[in-house]
Amino acid sequence: MKYLLIIFSLVLVGCGSTPYRDDYAKHVNLITNNNANFIFDFSEELVVDLRGQYSKNDTATASPILYQGAAGIAGMLIQIGAHSSLINSQRNEKLAAEQKQANQSIASLISLTENISLNNLIQEHSFHQQSLENNDAVIVRMKPIFFSNKEMTKLSLKSIVWIPVDDKNKKRKQKYKYKNMIHIYGDELNESQQQKLLDGDATFLSLQLSNLINTAINIAKNDLTGGYPVKTNRNKTFFINDGVEKKVVRGSIIAKQCGYQIIQNLHSWFIAFPLPKTQPNIKNSMSHQC
Repeated sequence: MKYLLIIFSLVLVGCGSTPYRDDYAKHVNLITNNNANFIFDFSEELVVDLRGQYSKNDTATASPILYQGAAGIAGMLIQIGAHSSLINSQRNEKLAAEQKQANQSIASLISLTENISLNNLIQEHSFHQQSLENNDAVIVRMKPIFFSNKEMTKLSLKSIVWIPVDDKNKKRKQKYKYKNMIHIYGDELNESQQQKLLDGDATFLSLQLSNLINTAINIAKNDLTGGYPVKTNRNKTFFINDGVEKKVVRGSIIAKQCGYQIIQNLHSWFIAFPLPKTQPNIKNSMSHQC
């Protein structure tokens, strides 16, 4: 019975494994000083990472396998592990192929980002330079990934935001003082705006990307400085159109500002999407730059 439970657990782990994702973060918040001087800095290259949006259906149909019981318990476990790895590999290959195809559909848009620096998108905030000059600042790392649907009518941003522990604490199991995901959905572009992208208007694209990343930075700043209230509202269901499919999100509204409705979902991620045009542009009392 003991061995059967072990096998069953491994089957669940193997079949439930998911491909590698660089747009996922587990929420961590160990910040005790909300009055610290938080300075944002990009963790890696300053080149804009723009990708095609696609439906992330990673279902893989693996060939049926007949486990050889004669190999004993150890042999059975090896077979289960190999089958799990095969399924996971097929998922990764499928998603990689779909991402490549999605990128090809917006190749002209991606080419426009080659000369756009992330630092140029953050307007008056010279976070990267300040981080090199201010030794007392708490450095907040960001990894922004932009997305566009194939019609180039909907732009969005996913950004992991984190604060690593001090170097002297590298041996600790916990590697982060703070880590979270911020997801911003842009407005649906009208026909004339879409045409600007199709015509290769890099300035217009920069403005759209700038709005997304500055909104993400302001949300992160408000969270780190205690600007958002503790989530007490009941979770609701929200339907968000990302330009490819309708997303179903469970979460609680924490702010309506600068044309966006901001919710915190069940993972504690922040998700911002445009307010309906019929609603006024509501700003709450907290300090916030649009």
